[in-house]
Amino acid sequence: MINAKPKISTLFSVGVFLVIAYSVFVYSLIQYLQDPEPNMLTMILIVTTGPIGIVITLKSLFGLKYMEISKEKFCLNYPFRFKKEMFAGKDLAFWKIDKIKTLGGVYEELIWKTKSGRQFSISKQEHTEYDKARNYMIKKFKKLQKT
Repeated sequence: MINAKPKISTLFSVGVFLVIAYSVFVYSLIQYLQDPEPNMLTMILIVTTGPIGIVITLKSLFGLKYMEISKEKFCLNYPFRFKKEMFAGKDLAFWKIDKIKTLGGVYEELIWKTKSGRQFSISKQEHTEYDKARNYMIKKFKKLQKT
């Protein structure tokens, strides 16, 4: 059984960013409420950091997924959406490996698409057991691989 889940380092870095964004927002809000004539920077920080923090929080929570692969069956669990999707290997239309060269190295992503049109993916940099999932797909579903 393969369990692909978000890496701790990914969750930690998003968490650190959110702590900084919310801290700047709260500090700017306190400055705004205490100062009779707040400066423009304080108002800009309030208007930008609050919404950015909220959007990143929601995107991180609702995008969080756990994937289990075993015996040619796939199970996607989205804990904050309260949603669980299951499908068999025979429901796959195709799968592929995308590689994108970046300044920091190569970004690898494993993408699946079902016959119903649903698409999902996991990446090497953000999920555990990526290599096991890739090797499993090469071993079991080589005919469905799209290049």
